[in-house]
This record gives sequence, structure tokens and C-alpha cells, in this order.
Amino acid sequence: MDDSTATIEALSLEAKVGQLLHVGIGLGHLETETGWPDEEMKTVIEEIQPGAVRVYGSHAVTPHFMAQYANRLQQWATRTSHGIPLLLSCDCEYGAVDIVEHGTRAYPALMGRTAAGDLDLARDVSAAVARDMLAMGLNTSHQPVVDVNTNPDNPVIGVRSPGSDPETVSEYATAALDGIHATNQIAVAKHFPGHGDTAEDSHHELPHVTYDRETLERVHLPPFETMIEEGVDCLMTSHIVVDCLDPDLPATLSRPVLTDLLRDDLGFDGVVITDAMMMDAIADNYGVGEAAVRALDAGVDLLLTGYVPATDLREMRDAIVDAVTSGDIRESRIDESVERILALKDAYDLSERRRVDPLEALETTGSRAHESIAAAAYERSYTVLDGGDVLPLPDDVDVLLTGIRGVRSLEPRFDAAFGDVVGRSLAPSDGRTLADPKPPIEPESLDTRLETLRSIADTVDIAVVTTYTREEFPDGQRRVVDTLSDALPVVVVSLGLPNEYERLPDDIAYVATYVQDRLGMPEPIPETAGRALVTVLGRETKPLESLPLERQIE
Repeated sequence: MDDSTATIEALSLEAKVGQLLHVGIGLGHLETETGWPDEEMKTVIEEIQPGAVRVYGSHAVTPHFMAQYANRLQQWATRTSHGIPLLLSCDCEYGAVDIVEHGTRAYPALMGRTAAGDLDLARDVSAAVARDMLAMGLNTSHQPVVDVNTNPDNPVIGVRSPGSDPETVSEYATAALDGIHATNQIAVAKHFPGHGDTAEDSHHELPHVTYDRETLERVHLPPFETMIEEGVDCLMTSHIVVDCLDPDLPATLSRPVLTDLLRDDLGFDGVVITDAMMMDAIADNYGVGEAAVRALDAGVDLLLTGYVPATDLREMRDAIVDAVTSGDIRESRIDESVERILALKDAYDLSERRRVDPLEALETTGSRAHESIAAAAYERSYTVLDGGDVLPLPDDVDVLLTGIRGVRSLEPRFDAAFGDVVGRSLAPSDGRTLADPKPPIEPESLDTRLETLRSIADTVDIAVVTTYTREEFPDGQRRVVDTLSDALPVVVVSLGLPNEYERLPDDIAYVATYVQDRLGMPEPIPETAGRALVTVLGRETKPLESLPLERQIE
């Protein structure tokens, strides 16, 4: 059967359960040494017959390669008993560079797009990212993030969110959704019912949020309600315990959250996808099969497994089949989810869109139109919170460029824009390869590095310090800024969540870039972003009022 309109009656129980599995590949998992999907992945697709595949990790390849990679996965899917096409997905929150290192470009994260203050531009960026993904065969985007980032020390959401105000988040999430849908790509809004107030990272532990029901309905639910009204295809769950809804179970496993609230109260009838079940919030507290059965019983349709061994995939499948045969889960409940998944594939005509043209992938991702969109978005997303008497920088100024991140990738752009530039990266330098017989070099102490920076400060006019914060501002980075500000004017360029502003001396010029997410990606800093930064430093831009984190830095 070579059609996504396959009927429930045509599928065995095992095939129906396979459609509920969203397996992961990448980071060397189920891949050959040269980066292709391997024979074990072929076996997984032909035997377990998953409904979806999620691509993880940055591959040192081109869009041409990734298009062939996607084609190979879809070809294997045609060899199953039913031939139903795969949902092929990735986050790509800052662009297809998320998974392909060469020939792709980055775009600002959602918070940066909000900072630009232009809904049309935000829509254009999302559409460009979607076109890049589709050209490489990725028909599903795990975007937009619609968590309202109310906790400034949130270690997992940060710049991935449009901001800290529910109305703003709703507006810019809608722009992102419109851009995705304009390209005929499937959209997945996340992380229901809201991951923005957590102080822990669900990748590593199980967070609890303790606000009351009124706060949930006033702050965190409105963007999801907007997404449902605007026709989002899928919603992704969060691995957090929302005490006012269910004090015992994470949302992913909670019937009060996913059935009572999402299905019954909010009326969502699209596909509900879990966040990765391999994340520690779930994996450390529940068995693989147990978690899968609990999630389906709670109201989930599609189980995002993460990049787990094939044995775990079989365990999940078998646990679900056993739950049905034992009567713990009704087969009609499985059918409801399969029908939603097949209807989604049919709505996007995936059976006719299995194969992509690798040459077209190169043309799309390398287009001048997309380059222009990325450049405009970066330049307009950067926010000058306080230029003081330092900005704009004259083009003949001598600069010390230092910081924990981005120095090496930004240095060529600074060399081209200003006078003499001294680059001094403070990134750790004690790594070595297996081929290097020498022991790692003992890293310099912070005091030694500060003394070096003081001596360089005597030879330049200004210091530009890159900082990176995904939650609380590290004390070592603060000391670098304090030390240099005693010697000369300083511009702080925040690469992550701009939480440093109130923790710095009053006379510091400060530029928020929102360039890097919780993992410090994209790295290196994209050339387009570097060009935009030196342009912004040469002229003052938006004032503090336009920053999408007003409540966090007032």
C-alpha cells in the first residue's frame, strides 16, 4: 500500500503501534561512520515501522547530502507492509544549520525575532527556515516554541521563547506558525502546558511548577490557545509537573493535563507529540515501556523516543501491544491516535512528497533571498540596551575583543570593521584529541588571564567582551567585565539570554544579541550574525523598551 490514506482496517496491531513511534537518529546513533542511516536503522524502519523519524545533531555534510539522507529513510519506509510515508522532523530553531554544517545558514532564535519588532520579518524568517528544511526532506518542524519565559533563570527555554509576556508570545508564535504553514510544512508548537517558569532543565531532572490555576490560565495557556485557534497541526508536551493540574505526574503522562485540559477544555484535536522520552525527567523515573503506555493512556498520539537503542524501541512497541492485548489500553484508543497521524500525513500529501531533489536543496539553502532575510533579521534583532558614551564605535578604534565564546569567529568581522583588533579568547583550551600524545595543557587561572587582559587594555581604546548566560550570570565572566571597566570603556555583547544587564557596572555599554541557545548553539557565531553585530556597534539601535524581557531586567 503506497498511500498515506491507509485505513485502520488495513493495518495490524503491530503496524498501528509502529505509527505511534517517533524514533530518533543522529549524533552517530543508527548512522554509519560516514553519516548515512545505517543497516540497523533500515531494520528499525522495516520491522518496527515507525510513523516518524526525528533527526538529531549537526552533520558535517551539505544540504545535497541531507536530501539524499531523507530520501533513503523514505525509501525504506516504502518497503514496510503498508508503505506509509514518514514524518521527518527536526527542531531547527535557529535554522537548518541545526543539523547541516555546510551550505546552510542560521537565523535569529524566536526571542531575537521578537526583539526586531516586526511581525512580517518574523514570518519571513520562519518561512525561510521551513523552506530550507523542506528542501532537505524535513516535512515537520518542531516549532514554534510558545513557552512564556517568566523565569529569568530558566535553564532550558531562554531565547528559544518569543518572550516573557503572553500577548507578545502569542503574536510572534502566530507569525512563526504562519511562516511555516505558508510553505506547506507541518508545525509542532511546544511545550504544553508551558515550560517557561521552570528553574530546572527537564533534560536532566523532573521540574515542578507551583503556580496556581489562575496564573496558568492567565500567563501560560494563552499562547497555546492561540495556536489551537490558528490551526497548529501538533502540540508537544512538556516533562514537567504542573501542581495545580496534577501534582503526581509530569504533563506527558498526565490525563488531567492532556485529556481533561487539552482535549476536553481547549478542544485540541490535532496530534499530541511527547518531548523526547529519553530525557532524564522521564527516563530516570519510569521504565521505557511503562512510560510509553502511560503517555498513550494520558492522551498522547506520537511518542518521540529520542536517540535510544533499537532494543528500547522494541520494548516500547511490545509494551504497548501487550497493554492492548491485556485490555489495559483499548485498541480503539490506539486507533484514535493512528487516525490523527494518518490524517495529518494525508492533509500534507506526504505520499506524493516523499522524495526531494538534492540539487534543489543546494539552491534553496544557498539562495540570496534567504541570505538577505537572515542578514536583516540579525541586524534588527540586536538590541542596544545602553550605549552610554561609548557607542557608536568609530571605524578607526582599536579594540580588545575577548570573552568566553565567539571571539575567534567574530574576530575577522571586527578586523574588517575597526582599527587594530586584539583577540583574546577565554574559552577553555585544555582539550586534546586521541591522536595527541601530550597531556592537556593546564589552563591558566582566572587571575592570570585577568592580568593578561589588563596589560592588553593599556594598548587599545575599548574592550568588547562577549558574555554567555543561559540562567544565572557566572561570576568569572562578571570579574572579566569589572576588571576591564576599571581600565577603559567596555561594551558587553550578550550572546545568550540577556540576564547580565543589571549585574554589571552602570557605565557599561550593553548589546543583547540572543544569538546562542541553551546549548551555546549555533557555534561558531554565523558570519551573517557577525556582520550584523559590527554594523550595530557602529550605530545605536533600539532602546531598552523594545527588549522582549522587560520583566526580567527591570
